[in-house]
Amino acid sequence: MRQQSTYTTPAAGAIRSSARKAIAILATIGAAALLVLGQGAAAQMRTNATATQLARATQISATIYGAYDYGFEGTGAWVGFALVKLGEAPAKTATFVDRNTSFDQRQNGAIYGTEVITFTFTDGSGTFEVQARFEGTPAATPGLYNLHETGTIANGTGLYSGASGSVSVEGPFLFPDPSITSGSAPWIAAMHGAVLGINAR
Repeated sequence: MRQQSTYTTPAAGAIRSSARKAIAILATIGAAALLVLGQGAAAQMRTNATATQLARATQISATIYGAYDYGFEGTGAWVGFALVKLGEAPAKTATFVDRNTSFDQRQNGAIYGTEVITFTFTDGSGTFEVQARFEGTPAATPGLYNLHETGTIANGTGLYSGASGSVSVEGPFLFPDPSITSGSAPWIAAMHGAVLGINAR
């Protein structure tokens, strides 16, 4: 009985080798495509989660007005009042204390640093802090500065327990220097931002 020949021509072997390589390349491309699709889906999920958070956020705005108390707690601080509006609820009154945690000055006279503003609502509903970085730029008249500040909301109590968010604060102030500033140095500013975790009412 004659045996069937298993001899493979060089051309047929090359074709099979090329086919295996093509299959491997297609498999690699497919895996890469699945990875890209997976990353895109994950990014879309993160975007949707961020959008959901923003949709649940409560808009916050406030007018801050006060003055620098040179003797507060023996170190000095900005103190005063704020009219705070959360969402569509009526504005509420709060007192504030603004304590510097770092301070420095640039060669052009601008000042910068960090501070913590503590808001205490006079209706007893609670408190929260704004932990912020600020920059004060000299204005056109002596001693007057413009504040530019961004911060995060933290350490809430009462109605504001667990609250988080971000705000910006801007407004003019008189630089507190007892050698050139008579009386109390005033500050007035506008605060805007968004906060999560508050049941505004």
